[in-house]
Amino acid sequence: MSSIAVLQHHADGISTGGSGPRQRRLWRQQSDRRRHCVVVRVEGELDAAVHEQFHRMLDTAIGMRCAAVVVDLRAARFLGIRTAASLAAAKMRAWHKGLDLRLVTGTEEVERALEIAGVRPLFRRYPTMRAALGT
Repeated sequence: MSSIAVLQHHADGISTGGSGPRQRRLWRQQSDRRRHCVVVRVEGELDAAVHEQFHRMLDTAIGMRCAAVVVDLRAARFLGIRTAASLAAAKMRAWHKGLDLRLVTGTEEVERALEIAGVRPLFRRYPTMRAALGT
């Protein structure tokens, strides 16, 4: 994929596992000029502690001039049910702005959270980033 960073956000999250808190990068936002897409890559855990920060980032992406926002969840180790459920509202906000919100998932855990939250049917399945960007 040929992407360039136009707006890059790093959030410092706190991981409470292991021998003490450590900082980790949670997401970054990129734009693919050829396909007019904004990509939000998620790494780590999308839990209650970072829910609001993630959605502020998502709102920023939805507010950009683009045809689609692709949320890349392949490197997400955990997706909280609350965050998964709120993706439905983000999809509606994107739709009102005339763009598509797309998800690329990679793990059974993330897929399961989307299913439990009842939002999986709202999102088309994309097996790869290439497929999500090419549509």
